[in-house]
Amino acid sequence: MKLVTYELNGAMRIGAEVDGRIIHLNSFLGANEQLPENMVSFLSLGSPAMQSAQKSIANYQAKNDPSLGIPTEQANLQSPILNPSKIMMGGRNYLKHLDELRKEGASRQEKIVTPPMPHIFSKYPTAITGPNKPIIYPKIVKQLDLEGELTVIIGKRAYYVEEDQALDYVAGYTIMNDVSARCLQAQGLLLISKGFETFCPMGPYLVTKDEIPDPQNLSVKTYLNDLEICSAHTSEMLFSVKQFIASLSRIFPLEPGDVLATGSPPGPGMYHNPPLLANVGDVMRVTIEGIGTLANPVVAATR
Repeated sequence: MKLVTYELNGAMRIGAEVDGRIIHLNSFLGANEQLPENMVSFLSLGSPAMQSAQKSIANYQAKNDPSLGIPTEQANLQSPILNPSKIMMGGRNYLKHLDELRKEGASRQEKIVTPPMPHIFSKYPTAITGPNKPIIYPKIVKQLDLEGELTVIIGKRAYYVEEDQALDYVAGYTIMNDVSARCLQAQGLLLISKGFETFCPMGPYLVTKDEIPDPQNLSVKTYLNDLEICSAHTSEMLFSVKQFIASLSRIFPLEPGDVLATGSPPGPGMYHNPPLLANVGDVMRVTIEGIGTLANPVVAATR
């Protein structure tokens, strides 16, 4: 299933993308079967909620009336997850990206080591925005960059789980663009450089794990306008999704709706020669096999 959060008449709804249209799950369920209209609450219900979503889709398809859905391009899609308890960001997780960092760090005599375990930092929910929503270019930022990342959505509480069971705790996958202010990141201000409003676009879908049986077998492509600046494969990760989950679950419990971005592939704009950085009027796009495309225009800050 491709699950979505979307806005209609001022209210948030949980739906699914079916044959190019967005359907409202609760519209095709009985009065005593209604689901939460919040994705974190939905995921917290576990398998019964997923089964109800499948039933809703089947009921819609049985009616054979596409007018009961909204054309996907007309739906006001939001980030699939709006209020996660944690946004965990994997860093330095592709060996070729480590090589890029080492070249950059050489001029500053900075030693870039291969991390012995998943390297994690965080973003805050205030940075979240959805597909096709504008990314605001802050006035204090001089170098705006993008990083397209496969992103895991946790489906049930995971604490001290084994690596071979880790995918059992996944609800599905989405796309994140880890928007970054490189000028601030270069000063060591990692959290600030990646924490501005709209610097965490996600979407367009939460694709359930049954549709992506192997998250280490996906292509990831990042574009600035129509220029492909990054092409990678998740098999190139230093730490797999399984390893991330098993490792992090030994530090803190992972909860339904928690977000885990798995790190930037090689080729963010800053590491090209010359750098390929975003400007107002540009469009950032990330395409991941099996999930879709996340696109966001860059706009000037108004305050």
